[in-house]
Amino acid sequence: MNSISRAMAGLSLGARRLVHHKLTPKSYPQVNAADVNLTPPRYGFRRKRKPLLSQKVKNTLFPQQKIKEMYKQAGKPVPRKFKGNNDEVARRNFEAFQEEVALGLPHFKVGNKQVYLPKARVVLLPPLAKHTPYQARFLVPRSFNKLDLRDYLWHVYGLRALNITVQLMPAVWRRTMMDYGRHRSRQMKKMTIDMEEPFVWPDLPESAKDPGQKSDLNQMEFTKNFEGRSNADRPTKAYNGLYNKPQLPNVFVSAKSQKALKAKVESITSREEQKADRAAVAKLLNL
Repeated sequence: MNSISRAMAGLSLGARRLVHHKLTPKSYPQVNAADVNLTPPRYGFRRKRKPLLSQKVKNTLFPQQKIKEMYKQAGKPVPRKFKGNNDEVARRNFEAFQEEVALGLPHFKVGNKQVYLPKARVVLLPPLAKHTPYQARFLVPRSFNKLDLRDYLWHVYGLRALNITVQLMPAVWRRTMMDYGRHRSRQMKKMTIDMEEPFVWPDLPESAKDPGQKSDLNQMEFTKNFEGRSNADRPTKAYNGLYNKPQLPNVFVSAKSQKALKAKVESITSREEQKADRAAVAKLLNL
């Protein structure tokens, strides 16, 4: 009985091995290498759907009525968001806004609280790189809201704020210079408005640019207060545009060699930059 049981166990083990048998390279299926695409496309495999009827209406401020008519002509039910009278209310408000702007009246409901001597400190800040000339940035008290700033700018400066966005800057922990104590800085609130007319921020005065007329500490404080903490992420330090000169790679030059051969490296760098500029101009002029 022991020999028979061992034989049966061997058969069962062999059958199990046959089930999990791995193919040898000779038994692989023959595939033509020209038919194999090693880099399949990441797009184009999804089914392309036709645009919705509501997406065909463009170049209009009030498309609700046209979308309704298009759905009715196609024999389809009108979606719920196009069944209301939002366009009529928006058209009426838009016409009232145009009339108020033409007459020089405030385009918003003026508050009933009369303030003759405002104590709020509203500071105009330099624009960021993402802002257009039709946007202005202000530092306002934390108790200010959008309505307060809009009312303040209109009655004090006659400036019409069309749209206002709020940025609440987080407080930062700072350490003192004498000991290891730390304190939390004051939280600041900034607001950005959209204006009717453009405004270009003036450049730094020549007296502020010359470090010889002021001490290094005063110059650093003046530049820090002028630029603001939020301007640290600007792509360039220039106030005239967003263009950055191409930086050539210098990872193979050590810091010691750069310090010793600074003039030579700068001349070579400027020469390479001039070559790139000349090539771009020649390409533009078809020379």
